Amino acid sequence: MHKRIILILALTISSIICLAQGRVGSPYTRYGLGDVNQNSLIRNNAMGRTSYTLPYNNGINFINPALVSQIDTMTFIFDFGFNGGIRSYKTETQGSMSNYDFQISHLIFGFPITKWWKSCVGFMPYSNVAYSIVDRDSSLNVAKDYIYSGNGGLNQVAWSNGFTPFKNFSIGINAFYYFGKIYHSNSIDFDDKTGAFLNVIEQNTVRINDFSFDLGLNYNINLNPENQLSIAGVYAYNSQLNAVRNTMVFNTLSNSSAITDTIFQSINEKGKISLAQKIGVGIGYNHDDKLYVGVDYTIQDWSKAKYFELSDQLSNSTFISVGTEYTPAGRGKLYYKYWQGVSYRAGFYSNQNFINLNNSETKISDFGISFGLGLPTKRSKTSYNLSLQIGQRGSAKNNFITENYFIIGFSLNLADMWFIKSKFD
Repeated sequence: MHKRIILILALTISSIICLAQGRVGSPYTRYGLGDVNQNSLIRNNAMGRTSYTLPYNNGINFINPALVSQIDTMTFIFDFGFNGGIRSYKTETQGSMSNYDFQISHLIFGFPITKWWKSCVGFMPYSNVAYSIVDRDSSLNVAKDYIYSGNGGLNQVAWSNGFTPFKNFSIGINAFYYFGKIYHSNSIDFDDKTGAFLNVIEQNTVRINDFSFDLGLNYNINLNPENQLSIAGVYAYNSQLNAVRNTMVFNTLSNSSAITDTIFQSINEKGKISLAQKIGVGIGYNHDDKLYVGVDYTIQDWSKAKYFELSDQLSNSTFISVGTEYTPAGRGKLYYKYWQGVSYRAGFYSNQNFINLNNSETKISDFGISFGLGLPTKRSKTSYNLSLQIGQRGSAKNNFITENYFIIGFSLNLADMWFIKSKFD
């Protein structure tokens, strides 16, 4: 038991450090708040990110906070995960390039408060910004680079509570605290070593600290003793997050990095940054605690989102996912052969992204397939989860970018009984 406590503390400290450092790189993170995380865990990722009606399997599912109520009355759960992968980029006119990324995906603690009230606390990234784009230009016989770069993102602390007011019906609420810093830089860099030209650089740093909430519900319909249908919904309102921005525009000589003139400077400018209103619905079918099939549909209204009173090139986004999980022996049931206790998962998803380019002529889509396993441990509720996502985002048409990705995820799900003293250590 003491070893487990030490392990949890070590993973907690390392996760907080890595959340501040690990970022996912993509040119599409230039828009809005960056690449917004769906908050799905490794188990969800293996099932096309299906989440809203996912049945309990000694784990935590706070994407629909109503499902937090499924935590066993005498069980404490610790879930730690990370993912990493390969991303390749290609345009119509340029060759492909690749990069690698890694980040902590989540760190969550789940626990019961009463028989009808369960709770969890978690840390995870909300959005990632990491891009560097160089556009070479030689108009007017002057060689120069237009350089766009950014890094940072938002993290979130989530406090989720699920309640079961009566049998087969649960409701829940998520309280989120967002914090982080996003940096953007735009510059014109002249290819000249004589100092005859002035480079122009604009730098923006935004710090965000604020709260938001969302709601969820789930209703189970028992068709017969072996078959169950679940219907779920989630809602998040259009939050306005408090932010502070520092802006500086300045010149440097084309042969030096020293600042020659400050054109504009703004310090500690207060403003608001919008989060999209979200509405999600899900339906799931569960057979004898062995087979689960679920479908989720989510729409987010980013078209009204503003960034310090300015609108970006954003539109409504839609996300649909289909996922399945099969456990031969049944979830949480005894098994005689190891493969009978393994959970086999698969799914696919399609995301019409909120990025909207060329005045609605080009919308960025994201689609992919996923697979995964839930690996149990003997004489314990602890399990390991693996996921694999293969997908494509964007299109090379109109000189935009096609992004192909291959992402592997891993998580440790440590579940232990409270108030029960083991006879053997």
